[in-house]
Amino acid sequence: MKNKTTESMYLTVSDVSSYLNISKSQAYELTHHKDFPCSRFGGAIRVPRDLFLKWVQAQTYVPAALVA
Repeated sequence: MKNKTTESMYLTVSDVSSYLNISKSQAYELTHHKDFPCSRFGGAIRVPRDLFLKWVQAQTYVPAALVA
């Protein structure tokens, strides 16, 4: 079975929460950060999947010893 993160173009705040293993309130806080990619459609907050994954990669620290 495919993961919802890999099949939908947009993620919900719940999806972000599950992917990052953080609370929903922490995920909602992320949507207020200027560098976090999200769209608002009426009252709904959606996160573009591809931009979210790029954002996660940009936030990830990789020690130089692991980069070969």
